[in-house]
Amino acid sequence: MSRQELAEAVNSYLADRYSAITSLDENDIGKLERGEYRWPREQRREALRAVLHARSDQDLGFYIVRGPRTAPIDEPRNERGPDASQAVAARLQEISSGAVDSKIDVGLVRQAGAAWFGMLPDDLLDLPGPWSTQMEAPPKIEKAHVEALRRSTVLFEQWDHQYGGGLARAAMSGQLEWVCRAARTSTMSGATRRSWQASAARLGDLAGWACFDAGDAPQLVERFFLKAIQLAGEADDVQQRTHTATSMSRHLTYLGRTDEALEMSSLARLGWRHLPPLGRAVIGIVEARAHGKIGNTAACREAVELCDHHFATSTPDGLHDETWGYYADEGQILGDAGHGLFDLALRSDDHIQAEITISRLEAAYALHPADIARSRALTMIRIASLKARHRDIDEALAAAEIAVAEAGQLQSHRVTDDLRLLSRILDRAVTSRGDQERVETVRTDIATLVNTSA
Repeated sequence: MSRQELAEAVNSYLADRYSAITSLDENDIGKLERGEYRWPREQRREALRAVLHARSDQDLGFYIVRGPRTAPIDEPRNERGPDASQAVAARLQEISSGAVDSKIDVGLVRQAGAAWFGMLPDDLLDLPGPWSTQMEAPPKIEKAHVEALRRSTVLFEQWDHQYGGGLARAAMSGQLEWVCRAARTSTMSGATRRSWQASAARLGDLAGWACFDAGDAPQLVERFFLKAIQLAGEADDVQQRTHTATSMSRHLTYLGRTDEALEMSSLARLGWRHLPPLGRAVIGIVEARAHGKIGNTAACREAVELCDHHFATSTPDGLHDETWGYYADEGQILGDAGHGLFDLALRSDDHIQAEITISRLEAAYALHPADIARSRALTMIRIASLKARHRDIDEALAAAEIAVAEAGQLQSHRVTDDLRLLSRILDRAVTSRGDQERVETVRTDIATLVNTSA
């Protein structure tokens, strides 16, 4: 149930029971969620209890505010009592638990929806994992602290692109724990708090992504992503929460949970009208990957076209967009959407589609800069796989040798998974007697690399 749907249900209840004409909308519900209104008038509390099947006002976090209605801006957060938004979110989750498609983890989809509006229940707000810095947070967060946090996150992103998530994720997670503790205990102005939460959301998105790349348990990865969406929701940062939803969609597609992946891309589309062209292009990428995974050729191609269209309409200043700037690189767009086509081409005997995909991935690889080693490795591994499946084995082996060299410095479970797939494809490829020794050499190199990275 969205904010607007909840508002309309309350209006209908009051009209039916009291013949009252009310015009609550999503903004009014938002004020309740954020705690701006702690004690709605009696009839509205009754309507909310009825619609949300709550037994008492306290179940929804409502209570009478005594004394001044507003506290000083510079104060620790959440020191004034229960949070109505968390109680409402929990109630929404309880009443929405009807029969659903068993393929979808509806709990996860609902939780992401609640996080989108900054409404995750308390028990889902704690960070996963053992990371805790035990370092004191500053008593007051100011603009300089926010800028330092942003710079550190950029550095973590560079490490992730160059070395994979395996080595740096613990540092990211420890930083995120400290940042979230500061959000709870440090004082800051309203504007600074929103900037701090938005920056924390970006870090949480990255921590979840790094854990996904490293092959950590899906439940741990998803908790980071949920935390990031929650933080972005509290900051009202539609760009960051959309970006995290696309990260989560990629993760779910990788696990084969494509129904949930498409649900997450639908969630990302809630911010569509606020997104720049690059943000819309990324939604095309994640939808292409999900449709490619399930073999929906028409939908996959349509999503790739959507991605390419919006990239073509983006402007050069997109490079400086803090959320989407990474995708201002044509090579990244060609490669990312090309990976959606890869699944189609690998399973199909359609050599024309295979050639289109190989050409796209080769163009991407040529444009990938040296400092995004993981993208270079993943792209070349898939070029080699398609060439082994659809072209000459000599071309495939040449590409595979480059791929192994590119992957050498990476700690990435996704890279090792793709290398294992390449090894299996090479093992099944038709070879001449002269090629067999070279195939075995490449497969031995892959096995060594995979075992080293494990």
